[in-house]
Amino acid sequence: MKAHFRITALASLMIAAFAGPAVFAAEDYVPPKTSFGVPDVQGVWNYKTRTGLERADVYEGALEVDEETMLAKMVSTPDYLAFLEATGAEAPGPENVGGYNGFWITPGDALAEMNGKYRTSLIVNPSDGQIPWREEGQAIRRSQQDELPMGMAESDGPEGRTLSDRCLVSFASTAPFMSSLYNNHMQIVQGPTHVVLLAEMVHNARIVRIDQEFKELPYEKWLGDSVGYYEGDTLVVQTKDFNGWQVAKERLVSSNILLTERFTRVADNKLHYTFTVDDPDLYTQPWTAEMPMYTGENLYEYACHEGNYAMRAILAGERRHEADARNAQ
Repeated sequence: MKAHFRITALASLMIAAFAGPAVFAAEDYVPPKTSFGVPDVQGVWNYKTRTGLERADVYEGALEVDEETMLAKMVSTPDYLAFLEATGAEAPGPENVGGYNGFWITPGDALAEMNGKYRTSLIVNPSDGQIPWREEGQAIRRSQQDELPMGMAESDGPEGRTLSDRCLVSFASTAPFMSSLYNNHMQIVQGPTHVVLLAEMVHNARIVRIDQEFKELPYEKWLGDSVGYYEGDTLVVQTKDFNGWQVAKERLVSSNILLTERFTRVADNKLHYTFTVDDPDLYTQPWTAEMPMYTGENLYEYACHEGNYAMRAILAGERRHEADARNAQ
């Protein structure tokens, strides 16, 4: 293993030591190996959860709660979907124009369960469960978002629409993986020299080079440049050099981010997933989040370009507005 990876592994261990509670495999569980001798973390994994990235005030600072507390404080999924589908006097009004019907939404029905308790935030370090923004970092973040045309009103051409409208990158977070309203699946495929991390939506794939250095590329990838290595029973993936448009879309990333992800199989049907975000321009310290992933469902084709009537209709509607404005002169 190269010196770069040995140093990085030591740094990852130091971060993990201060990251808060972690989930480990049962003492009698022996993770399987691939035919080429590395920890086998392959499969289709579901990471849906009602646990948010940051801790809500309703949990009064507690990292973990029992099932009774979770049910008392968390809005149930049926109640949430009923709100979205409300009609007549109970309807919330047309604030969600462009949104989906509630029956498409599958965000999970419980908080993330770790060690028999339910997590109130994915973030475990800092211990308050909040992103440790620098004041200057928040200003940088606002500036990044203002620099790129991502607003819903920008319909001069397809370039002005969001990346998800254009079927290029999902609106859900896939680097790192975090639960969204639906399509919370990813697939891991391992080879001797590369690992593929495939997101269900929109089939975005990160090709991870194993035991190699980062490359100086003449272009930026949507989901960054990824390298990886194995540390005991854990697959460690590091990613940087994210595409600028992706930087503007995600609140987690900037041009200087180093994302470190760790995938550990703790049962035949369960992965322990941890990620650490390091960017001194935005944050006062690196911050770490964790959650479980489970098997049990298949990955189906996510057809986006096919039948994407919305893009054509949006642009046609804007042309109609322009024509109406000209005719009114």
